[in-house]
Amino acid sequence: MDIKKRKAIGILGGTFDPPHWGHLRLAEHFSRVLQLDHIIWMPAGQPWQKSSDITPAKHRLAMSEYAIETLHDLFVDHHIYTKIEISTLEMAREGPSYAIDTAKEIRALYGPDVSITWLMGADSWANIKTWHQWPELPKYVHLAVASRPETTLDNANEANTTVFADKQTSDPQLLQLSPLGHVLFDQSLQINLSSSALRDGFYNSTSWDELADAIPPLVLDYIEAKGLYRNK
Repeated sequence: MDIKKRKAIGILGGTFDPPHWGHLRLAEHFSRVLQLDHIIWMPAGQPWQKSSDITPAKHRLAMSEYAIETLHDLFVDHHIYTKIEISTLEMAREGPSYAIDTAKEIRALYGPDVSITWLMGADSWANIKTWHQWPELPKYVHLAVASRPETTLDNANEANTTVFADKQTSDPQLLQLSPLGHVLFDQSLQINLSSSALRDGFYNSTSWDELADAIPPLVLDYIEAKGLYRNK
């Protein structure tokens, strides 16, 4: 008997200060693995765990728009038919940006039957205990966690709690067939990039070629045009 595929949405949230190829590759990877119909790129408004000197929202939004343009071209080249949308939901919300509030709003918007997955790297998973009301997330969404070379999922789990123990899986089909409640660990993506390290690269005059390998050209052009990250 054929099982009808339910609509599948991925949320890629972050400060995006700046967006880099790691974000784009993660979106591409989970678009394939989870057969996503739609990715919502969600720049944070006021990330409560970040320092107060993050780049203003207007620049992070503009860089995200250029990153989305690059991601769209990447999808076309690789025959991926996932729709990509940038959302200002968190930027428009007053006060700190909490993932749980976003998960609730996206769930209310798309209804109870759509598969919604919050996409993240192992570094975010390792720190999830610091997220506001983090144990509540599986009541609204799935979580999909991609490994990173310097943060293995095993190590991240050692630093984590057993609250999600009965929800963990390595089978992406479970996320496709149900709307929420699973935590997928994916060991096949290995990209070692971080926005903080890239900002340090600008501060420390890392070579243009090195930065160009990590940041999409349109984003890098915007950074140079606006003089971002040059004055610490």
